[in-house]
Amino acid sequence: MSAAEAPAGAAESLRRRSREALTALALQFLLGMAANLIGEPEGGFAVAADWVVIVLHILIAIGLVVIAVRLLLAARRAQLGQRLAVWGLVVIVVTFLAGVGTMASGSEWASYLMATGFLVAAALYGGTFFASYRLHTAAGA
Repeated sequence: MSAAEAPAGAAESLRRRSREALTALALQFLLGMAANLIGEPEGGFAVAADWVVIVLHILIAIGLVVIAVRLLLAARRAQLGQRLAVWGLVVIVVTFLAGVGTMASGSEWASYLMATGFLVAAALYGGTFFASYRLHTAAGA
């Protein structure tokens, strides 16, 4: 089955999953920046705010792994952007592990790897988003 023969719903599913990934990445970026801005709080409200931000950051990271798997499945169904989706999953997993390394060791390099992973994943999932329109274009031609 070619991309033009794939059901239109599959392309819409890929588009929706790509939007989910991009939205989660944006929120993850903002929470990461908030955690960096708060830094190591001394006490009071800042400690509670830091704790909430970090827990949300961790939960969204777990959600990003799930979204990456679901996006790969959607790309396979639509037969569009499969290579981008595979690499997106790889980058998300490596970025997740860099986050674990950052929490475990406090390494600035692991934090830098997280930031790099964010940019690469955003580019890859932007690619899957635009790839989802290939079916529409091919079907309409």
